[in-house]
Amino acid sequence: TCPKPAAMDWVTNCCKNWGTAIVEPLPSLVPLVMQQGHWLTTLSGLSLPVALTVAQGTGKVIARLEGSMLCTHFGISGPVVLDVSRHWVAAHVHDREVTLRCALLPHVNFEQLENQLIHLTARNPQRTLVNVLREWLPSRLAEALPRHELGLQPSLVMGQLPRDARRKLVHSLTDLVLPVERDRGWLFAEVTAGGVPLSEVDWRTMQSKVQPGLYLCGEVLDVDGRMGGYNFQWAWCSGRLAGLAAVKRDHG
Repeated sequence: TCPKPAAMDWVTNCCKNWGTAIVEPLPSLVPLVMQQGHWLTTLSGLSLPVALTVAQGTGKVIARLEGSMLCTHFGISGPVVLDVSRHWVAAHVHDREVTLRCALLPHVNFEQLENQLIHLTARNPQRTLVNVLREWLPSRLAEALPRHELGLQPSLVMGQLPRDARRKLVHSLTDLVLPVERDRGWLFAEVTAGGVPLSEVDWRTMQSKVQPGLYLCGEVLDVDGRMGGYNFQWAWCSGRLAGLAAVKRDHG
C-alpha cells in the first residue's frame, strides 16, 4: 500500500473531482496495537494458532478467522491478525465499542473445556496449573496467563483451584478479550481497503462509468483481500486489463 496518507488523499481527491464516489480508504492487513503495558506484549516473539472474533458493541459477530497470531512489543501481528484487521479497523471507525476476542484453544468450547479440567483435577488433584496449561499452550504463555488473567500463581495445584477461578480460566482460554486501541497505521499496512466502488467501473475494461477515459485498477478500487497473494493478483490483473483497454481506446 502507499505509505504516505497524503498520496492516497491526492488519489481520492482527484477521483472526487471527477465525480466518482469514494469508500473511505482505510489501512488493511495491518498489525494491531494493544493497551500499553498489556501482559501479552511481554511475550514478544511468541506465535500460536488461535481464532479471532471481531464483534460489535452490541455483541453481533462481524468476523471470525483462524490462524497464527504473533505477540509483539506493541500488540499483535501474524497472519490471522492481519486478515482480521480489515474487519476491526472498518468497524472501529463507527463503533468505538467494537471488540476483538481470542480463542487460545480454537476447537473446544466452554463446556467441553470445563469438563476436561474437572476430569483432570479428579484424576490428579496435585498437578500444577502451569503443568496442565503446558499441554495446550506454549510454556511462556502457560506461565503468564494464570498470573495476569486470574491473579494466581502458576504453581497452584489443581485441587486448590476454586470453581470461580476454574471458570474464569476456561473463559480466558476460549474467549480472551484483547484490548486493541488502534491499528499500526499506513506505514505498516500491506494494502488499502476502500476506494472507488466497483459499481462505478466497467469490469470488462476497468473504465470509469462516471468519467470516460479514466481507467482504474489496483488499490484505487474498493477491493482488498486476505493474505496469500490475492492482492498482488488483483493489482496485476486489473492493471493489465486497464492498460490494454486504454491502449485499445486510443489506438483502436
